[in-house]
Amino acid sequence: MAYADREEVFDRLERLSEYETVSSFALAYYELIADYLAGDSRGAHGLRLRFLEFLEAVARYHRALDVLASEDRVTLGNVRSASEKRDIALSVLLEQLAADEVGDDPEIGRLLLCAECYYQLALVDRVVDRLEAAVAAGADHPLVQFALGYNRYELATQAFTRYSAETGRREIEDEDRFRLACLSAVSAFQDGLSADVFDGHIHWWIGNVLKAAGFEDAARASFDKAAEILSEPDAADLHDVADVGIEWSASVSFGAAEETGPITEEEVQQAGLLLRRSFSASDLMNR
Repeated sequence: MAYADREEVFDRLERLSEYETVSSFALAYYELIADYLAGDSRGAHGLRLRFLEFLEAVARYHRALDVLASEDRVTLGNVRSASEKRDIALSVLLEQLAADEVGDDPEIGRLLLCAECYYQLALVDRVVDRLEAAVAAGADHPLVQFALGYNRYELATQAFTRYSAETGRREIEDEDRFRLACLSAVSAFQDGLSADVFDGHIHWWIGNVLKAAGFEDAARASFDKAAEILSEPDAADLHDVADVGIEWSASVSFGAAEETGPITEEEVQQAGLLLRRSFSASDLMNR
């Protein structure tokens, strides 16, 4: 029975990959969850069933989008209806997952699944909380650190910037805390570096976060490193994996931060180490 439902999970993932609206990063993240839930324990088996419920809810949503894309006229109400049905299913699933706490790898899988549900529901603070808990439980995979860095950056943007209708840009309202939160995101990205071609995407994101925070020199060094890695022949197959949020990042520009002097890449790394020792996301939001 346990073996059969493992096969069913990967069969569902393969079918999900057929939808153009499902990102390569999402599929890689779901496969990672499946790996953490691949054991033979009762806890792993129960959580695989929860994961199958999640995959079915996501598949229904993307199937609805696929149908809407084929119609001559798509209304906002139709799209909202598909989203609301998915959100209801994920909210129910989260209530069930809250009672399913287990140990070892299945617990990491549970936390990563909770984080993805909250991501779909746009509850970024809870995404960060669950990802940080997964890391504390032993999830050291680059995809997890990448997701944590990205969502810490998103949380920093939500908390410490606002959109200005006059300039058409997001403007930083609390520069000190925004910069501190950005460095926290950078520290997660850095923890995801693993000496392979995926590092190119991570360095690209580090550059974007540092640039948004006003650290131009360190950002330029990260962009240069990303370009160097992504120009390698082996990098071609990974160009889609880290596309999460790229269009959003390219469309967002920040008001100029007050220049406090150039910061070096070494200083950013030292700040990241300090943040890893001293702060959680909730600390950064409240201090």
